[in-house]
Amino acid sequence: MNNKTFTKRIQESLNLTKSEARWEQLMVRLLRRLELDPHARKDAEQEYKTLANRIADNLELTHQDVDVFPQGSMRTQTTIRPPGRSNFDLDIVVALSGPRYHNPDPEYLFQHFGVALQGDESVTGPPTPKRRCWRLQYPGKPYYFDVTPAVPDPSHASGAALRVRDPETRWSPSNPVEFADWLCERADRQFSFQSASGLGSLVEARKSVEPLPKEPVRIDDILRRTIQLLKLHRDNLYFTANEKEKEGCPISVIIVTLAGHAFERIWRTRRNLFTSPIEVVLAIVEEMPNDIKRDANGNYYVCNPMLDSENFADKWNSDNGLRAGEFRRWHQRLEDDLEALLTDEYSKSSENKLKAVFGQVGVDAWKASIGEVQTSATLLKSLIASSGITVSNPKIATPVSRNTRTLA
Repeated sequence: MNNKTFTKRIQESLNLTKSEARWEQLMVRLLRRLELDPHARKDAEQEYKTLANRIADNLELTHQDVDVFPQGSMRTQTTIRPPGRSNFDLDIVVALSGPRYHNPDPEYLFQHFGVALQGDESVTGPPTPKRRCWRLQYPGKPYYFDVTPAVPDPSHASGAALRVRDPETRWSPSNPVEFADWLCERADRQFSFQSASGLGSLVEARKSVEPLPKEPVRIDDILRRTIQLLKLHRDNLYFTANEKEKEGCPISVIIVTLAGHAFERIWRTRRNLFTSPIEVVLAIVEEMPNDIKRDANGNYYVCNPMLDSENFADKWNSDNGLRAGEFRRWHQRLEDDLEALLTDEYSKSSENKLKAVFGQVGVDAWKASIGEVQTSATLLKSLIASSGITVSNPKIATPVSRNTRTLA
């Protein structure tokens, strides 16, 4: 039995194959392609500002009484396009204030708000009710909005400034700004990386010729990139799942919370012990289950780090083990797929292993990167031949990480 940790086993294989920087580069390129691009993001921001003005007019409120802001992945900058979809799901909160919204009936609020979203359906599409929000499709745009109405919590009994309609409990506490700030504060923390093998790495690097990458070969935003990778793998796994499995699919807020806790603990206790960003990614994956808590009665807790009264895993305690079991299955599959993929030499990996982690878009990006290296090798050989220099068995190596890197 191999007693080495998941992270240690993969890191040793990466050191042997010298493929680490290539895998990093693939992850960065791939995940950036799956993000909402800056132009579309700017357009979305303009659309929800326009939406705020229309809601204020339709509800006969001053614009100061309608506060619209993003929540979820748009606010934390971890958006990712799910497989099989062409559009991004952007979560928007509309906080309503004023005398009418001091203590309204939640069902009346929700339905009245849905009427206020009407009026420009050629742009937004017709509003469609969901559990806590209304969906606006924005035909022709690369995104749609899930718009959640919120009102102040007059008692602050839960510790949250806002509350939203919940069809089961009437009201649910909400603090999207504080939660996003918690994550972003951690994501901005940096690591310094040590050389894996000291001078030996320098000597080996000088014996090889590296193709020039088109962009920096590093994961420059470890926590956000890890969250995107986790969601990508989850979406690929559950894309073709049956309805029961999809019902138990790990929700994003639990993944984000567990990754944030794991990242913070790793940063506080061993931030100077890693050799690369990809090793931190693997450590986060390995640590995530440690922040799922259980009480004496066996109930599960993944609490909102900024609102202890909100348990993101509350449904785990009333579904006969479905969601807890699916989380364990997904997490084990994630570790297995990453280990199968990253213990291969980059250029000799298989499409099936790549697809398990990154989906078809990852396979396509990997094929393109292999083609770039082959083109670089051909060009180098041509240049050497035309120069008249004789070189015995020139070696084209994968990029090698620098000894010390500090993430920006």
